[in-house]
Amino acid sequence: MDVIVYILGLIYIATSTCFILYTQESVSFLKAQTDHIPFKYLSIIPAIFGLLFLISASAIVYSWVFRIIGILSVAEAVIIFVDPNKIYTRFLDWYYGWSDQVQRLWGIIGIVFGTVIMTWVK
Repeated sequence: MDVIVYILGLIYIATSTCFILYTQESVSFLKAQTDHIPFKYLSIIPAIFGLLFLISASAIVYSWVFRIIGILSVAEAVIIFVDPNKIYTRFLDWYYGWSDQVQRLWGIIGIVFGTVIMTWVK
């Protein structure tokens, strides 16, 4: 279980670093992926992350945080899969309209979160 937690932390740190250093390129890459891949296939990604968070919750000091994140991630996967009233499509349009500074801010938050994840291992 510890290995899963470290992998999750490293994924958060790596992707967040890309969003800080290569903001426009990362957003363009993400937009290209969401434009070409159907949402039903994209919903697999948060479902897998949610299951990994739920599975590895027992290896963390604050397991309730991981359980909440896992449940929210699985709920996001369901919303992406169903996409009622094009809510996820509108969310992506709103997300792509963010400025570079906001994207970098979320990158910094992601690096902090990834680091915190790895320090919570029992």
